[in-house]
Amino acid sequence: MQRSENATTPCAVRIPMSLIGFGLGLAFVVLCEIALLVSTDSALVTDGEFLVGVVTSAPFLVGITYAGYWLRSGALSSDRYPRIGWWCLGGLATFLLVNLALIAVTQTESRAMVFSWIRWAVAFGAGTGLLVGCIEGRAIDRALTAERAALRAEHVEEQREYLSYLNSILRHEVLNAATIINGYASRLLAEGSLDERNREWLEIVIDESEDMSTVIDDVRVLLQTTERNYRPEPVDAAHVVADEIRKLETTFDSVVVEASIPERAVVRADDLLARIFANLLSNAVEHNDAATPRVSVTVDPGPDTVRFEIADNGPGIPDSELESLFDRVESRGSTHGLGLYLVRRLTARYDGTVELAETGPEGSRFAVELPAASSDGDAEPLESENTSATARTASTQSL
Repeated sequence: MQRSENATTPCAVRIPMSLIGFGLGLAFVVLCEIALLVSTDSALVTDGEFLVGVVTSAPFLVGITYAGYWLRSGALSSDRYPRIGWWCLGGLATFLLVNLALIAVTQTESRAMVFSWIRWAVAFGAGTGLLVGCIEGRAIDRALTAERAALRAEHVEEQREYLSYLNSILRHEVLNAATIINGYASRLLAEGSLDERNREWLEIVIDESEDMSTVIDDVRVLLQTTERNYRPEPVDAAHVVADEIRKLETTFDSVVVEASIPERAVVRADDLLARIFANLLSNAVEHNDAATPRVSVTVDPGPDTVRFEIADNGPGIPDSELESLFDRVESRGSTHGLGLYLVRRLTARYDGTVELAETGPEGSRFAVELPAASSDGDAEPLESENTSATARTASTQSL
């Protein structure tokens, strides 16, 4: 368990060192006591009661010293230190008082025996109290950890329900409204009686409504990436990439795509895999100021991973955006927006990586690496929806 982040008093922080010093000090006292008795040829050295006292004190002395090192290692929260210290002092005082009463009743004449008895009572009482304090401290820490875990789990579940509710509102209310706005704006734009200024305004309305729909769909995908029951399956990424290229060429008439895609490139993923390539491909065109946008797509299957590279001839990415390129941004604006953040989340979902391999005035190149699916024992690879082998072949040939 980690140390508590709450501030602790200097006295509490010194408790482990005090225990180490106390244990070593008592051990030193025992050694000095034995040495003194041996040097004076005292018969107490061979006395059975004295020997039993020394032997039974040893485990408590070792335990007190070890407890100091154990607490210093952060085994317990430092918030428990004061209570452990009080248990140690309480055990010492209680046991010492009981044994002082026994000494008084017994009326032992040997001062050396009385000193040995008191030393044994101190070690036994302090060690016992310290043991109880440490056990209680661990029990408190475990209870607090379990309580915090339960609260976190409850909070996470509440967040999931809340996000699901917001997603439902976005998809059924906001998305429907955006679709209606787009539809009516498109019908108005189709009319020939509009002047150039009104036509420009309608085109802005259509573009913004389409962007709104894209954001809502990205939110849906992001929520799916948080699902706990995710299980990867073999997916033929070659089919997925070819299908996304076909969609790109349909959306942007002026784009020129050069692709090198093998017949098969199976990775461990799911039906959200297409969003990685859809976002990277659309970014390569939407942020491209060249007269003829060019996109190069390469798929390189390896024994352990499959590498995908998507390059463009755009203006490159400014240095000011490099550090936060794959981070979530507050506003889409003219940046790469939610798309690259979604790409990073999805590649992490598949235990893969994404990086900006190169950028400059002549263009940018993104590289994605995903774990390859085993060729033995895997089920038939999943194909992207609305994609067939015939469509893939036709798309590849057209590149």
